[in-house]
Amino acid sequence: MVKNILVTGGAGYIGSHAVLQLLLRGYTAVVIDNLDNSSLVSIQRVKELAGDRGDNLTFHQVDLCDKPALERLFSQSKFDAVMHFAGLKAVGESVAKPLLL
Repeated sequence: MVKNILVTGGAGYIGSHAVLQLLLRGYTAVVIDNLDNSSLVSIQRVKELAGDRGDNLTFHQVDLCDKPALERLFSQSKFDAVMHFAGLKAVGESVAKPLLL
């Protein structure tokens, strides 16, 4: 049975590397990222590096603070696990907006 893994921040540096490893090991990866400090280029590159398994990657541009969007995603898909890599790169950003309110 193929496991379906939700990866938050999957377009970022660490998240994209984790997504690639998941795909290469036969998992399905659903990536959500708001692209504030990442790029769709990384998603395309992961798909390329994963070869045929890149088809098992789907991307949703979603902000983790968007509760209705998250509820829709969770109502449409069943996830076996969630890997959380979303966050701000710079300490200054994280200190200035610790709760992203």
